[in-house]
Amino acid sequence: MRLIKLKNVVSGMTLAKGIYSCEGKVLLAEGVRLTGSYIDRLKEIGIYEIYIEDEISKDIHIRDIIDDQTRIAAKRTICQAVRDLRLKKSFDVPRVSEIVNRIVDDLLSNKNIMINLADLRSVDEYTFAHSVNVAVVAIVIGKALGYNQLRLRDLGIGAILHDIGKTEIPLEILNKPGRLEASEVEIMKKHPEYGYEILKRHRDISTLSRGIPLMHHERIDGSGYPYGKKGDEIHEFAKIVAIADTYDAMTSNRIYKQKVAPDKAIEYLVSTGNYNFDYNIVKLFLNHVTLYPVGTIVRLNTAQKGIVIDNNQYSPTRPIVRIIKDEKLHSSSEFEEIDLQKHLTVFIEEICDE
Repeated sequence: MRLIKLKNVVSGMTLAKGIYSCEGKVLLAEGVRLTGSYIDRLKEIGIYEIYIEDEISKDIHIRDIIDDQTRIAAKRTICQAVRDLRLKKSFDVPRVSEIVNRIVDDLLSNKNIMINLADLRSVDEYTFAHSVNVAVVAIVIGKALGYNQLRLRDLGIGAILHDIGKTEIPLEILNKPGRLEASEVEIMKKHPEYGYEILKRHRDISTLSRGIPLMHHERIDGSGYPYGKKGDEIHEFAKIVAIADTYDAMTSNRIYKQKVAPDKAIEYLVSTGNYNFDYNIVKLFLNHVTLYPVGTIVRLNTAQKGIVIDNNQYSPTRPIVRIIKDEKLHSSSEFEEIDLQKHLTVFIEEICDE
C-alpha cells in the first residue's frame, strides 16, 4: 500500500484503503479497481490523494495511529456537533467525551507511538478530520509528557473542539477559496472567543478543556491572538494544541492551500520554536512523528528512487527504503532494501510525487 496523488492515478489501479464520508458512509470500498468515472468522482468531491496497492507496495501495511472505526466514529461525532451548533442547538457533550475516551484508549494501548495520520479526506471535510487529528496528536504529546488518563481526556476534549468557534463564522468566509480580506481576517480571529463561549455553556466540560479553544492561537512571543499572551501566560494544554493544530494544518490539503510534506512542516516547527511554540514541547513531538511516512516515494543522494517501508523510531531521518529505480531511473527487477541507519553515507534528498 502507498499514498499517491490523484493526478497520478490511472484506470486499473486498486484502491487499498476505503474512502468514507464524515457520516461514516462508504464512498468507495477497499479493493475496488479504479475506473475513469471513479477517478472523476473523487476529483469532484475534493479528494486529492488515495492509497493504492501495486507491485512495489503490495506487502507494505500502513496502519493509522488509531483504529479505523474509532476515526470514523470521531469524524461523525464532530460532523454532527458542527451541524447542531450551526442550527443553534446544543451538541452532544457525552458523545464527544465517549469518543475522546476511545482515542485515549487506542493510544494508551500503543507503547511505541509514531504519528501516522493515515486518514483520507475531501477538502470539504477538512474541519472534521482536522479536529480529530489535532486531538490525536495532542494526546500523543500529552502521553509523552506523562499525563494521567483524566488529564489526557481533558486535553483531548479541548483539542477535538479547538475550532468549534468556527461554527459562528459565516460559511462564505470559512469556505472562501482565495485570500481573505483584512476585515474577514478580523472576523475569523474571533473564533477562539466564540469557541470558549460555546464550551462555557456546558458545565460538564472542564475549565482546562474550555481554555484550549480560547488560547490555541496564542504564541510564545506574544504575537498570537486573541489576547497576545506570551510564555507561561499560555496554559500548557494550549501550547500542545498549537503545535498539533499547525502540524496537521500544514500537512493537509485545504480549499485555498496545498499541503506540505511532513519534513517541511517539522522544519517549520523547529525553526519557529521559542518564537511561536514551546520548544521543549516541539522536541518531544519530534520523538513521535516520522519525517518520511511508510509508503512515501523518496529520492536518495545516490540518484536512486525508493519507497519507505518502515521507520527507525530513534532515527526519524533514516528509514528503511526499498529501491524501486536505479541511479539511471530504470525500474528495478529485484527490490533491494536499504536501512539508512546502517548505511550512513546514503540519505534522502527529497520526497517525490512518483
